[in-house]
Amino acid sequence: MKKLKKILSQLMLIVCLSTFITPNVAVITNLPVVATAQAAYNKETINDVQEALNNEGYNCGTPDGVVGKNTKTAIKKYQKDNKLKITGTINNTLLKSLGVTVTKSASSSTAKTEATVYITRTGSKYHRAGCRYLRQSQIAISLSDAKRNYEPCSVCNP
Repeated sequence: MKKLKKILSQLMLIVCLSTFITPNVAVITNLPVVATAQAAYNKETINDVQEALNNEGYNCGTPDGVVGKNTKTAIKKYQKDNKLKITGTINNTLLKSLGVTVTKSASSSTAKTEATVYITRTGSKYHRAGCRYLRQSQIAISLSDAKRNYEPCSVCNP
């Protein structure tokens, strides 16, 4: 019993200390968005897969470009019947088997990524990430919006 009490008290001490002693955590902004394999296909491609599955007799419902429950179920059945790896997701093997080609959407090929700059709560200038004038506060804003309403910082020169 004494050993158990000693172990529990040591455990409590460790838990208490670990909540008070934490390393400094830096705030990271502008991380890239990581897309899952399923999200790698646009609505047009998903719509083509749904139409192909429906034509093959695997009911996906009305093709809408969204991989829902019915589409996942139909994909799994198709993969099982055609001796493919059963994943329930759209992949290159499934596309090849169905004869579907990946369509590139017009919006994704012409879309430009907008640069992000930062302003402070009280300032009248926009800054790059890491500028020394952003110590107190930083509010993300697109570069085009910043150019319309603010002046560029003369130190970081965004």
